[in-house]
Amino acid sequence: MLGFQAWVIIAAFSFIGEMLTAGFFLLWFGIGACVAAILSYMGFSDVIQISVFIIISLILLIISRPLAARITKEPSKKAASDRLIGKKGYVTEEILPGKGGLVKIDGDTWRAISNQKIEKDKPVIVERIESVKLMVKLAEDE
Repeated sequence: MLGFQAWVIIAAFSFIGEMLTAGFFLLWFGIGACVAAILSYMGFSDVIQISVFIIISLILLIISRPLAARITKEPSKKAASDRLIGKKGYVTEEILPGKGGLVKIDGDTWRAISNQKIEKDKPVIVERIESVKLMVKLAEDE
């Protein structure tokens, strides 16, 4: 026999649990328990209380999941090297095919490889990232 106090305790634990997590999961069960507590106070049967608790909780959960996922998802972060794709830099150490060299982009020096020989001080464009090296090509404006 569930009573008013049992629903209040379930609601309290749900709300406290929600405060300790960030998933918008327990909140809806707390709201469902509050509605069930009101029904219990009004004298409705245990079957109706439990049914309403389950229905309210599940409906709120299903409706809110897409919203909660958007709110709580981690912002997409690019790796530091991924932001370099398409950027222009300058060769600081001659790049030889099969051996590589060094490129300076935005004040940082990176290991770079290329299919062609590129002399020092020539401008290059980053095409892609291979392992920890930048794959570069000679810039068109040269």
